[in-house]
Amino acid sequence: MGITILLWGYFLFGYLFILFFLFIPCYVRLKSSDAVLQKLFHIHLKCFFSLVEFLAPGIKFMIPEDVRRLRSSIIVCNHISYLDPILLVSLFPRQTTIVKNTFFSVPIFSWFLRKAGYVPSAPSEMYGPAMINHLEGIKRHLAAGGNLFVFPEGTRSHSGKLAPFNKGVFSIARYCNTGLKLVFIRHTNKLFRPGTFSFQTCEKNTIALELIASLTPDYSADQFSISTVADQAKLIFERKIAEDRRREDAGS
Repeated sequence: MGITILLWGYFLFGYLFILFFLFIPCYVRLKSSDAVLQKLFHIHLKCFFSLVEFLAPGIKFMIPEDVRRLRSSIIVCNHISYLDPILLVSLFPRQTTIVKNTFFSVPIFSWFLRKAGYVPSAPSEMYGPAMINHLEGIKRHLAAGGNLFVFPEGTRSHSGKLAPFNKGVFSIARYCNTGLKLVFIRHTNKLFRPGTFSFQTCEKNTIALELIASLTPDYSADQFSISTVADQAKLIFERKIAEDRRREDAGS
């Protein structure tokens, strides 16, 4: 419990420190507030996970270089824990993601999200004026070396099985004329289990990320289908989940 309190304390007060003592002065003096805030989030969360490793030596992180080096990429991930997005922020100095629309109606927090360049989930009209503006922002972000990471399930999986994939990210990739990097996340749910607010730091655990595929659809092809690309990505993740389960069963 003591480690959990320390981690939550660093996590929450670190954000307050970033807002009042680092970001606001930078925001007043600089025009590119999104890049500044993304870099500050990255440093804060990189330190957070270093603190996790320091306080809980049984927790290890295995992040291969091909994941760490990703730039100008749309990254598609499975989603098993609230830790998933903050882990990705800790890896990439320039990053953005898609956030549920409801969070953009929360006072102060919504301002924070907008200034960081985060994107509200698509309205019913994918190519409406508001969404076009966000899509153009994503294109500029990718061109500047930033990553967009997305969880197409839309919510965490409690069973490990994949929920249906939302096709929005695949529409974004088509609009930006870029490929997709599929990154598989393991065992974040063992450190921070769904439905709890405590970190499981007494158990040995290796949290791992793996680049399992790179998709480069031909968007100009007559037979191109967003649904087909979404189904292909989902099938790759399902095969990886099945492969992991077979390995675990063989080792038990």
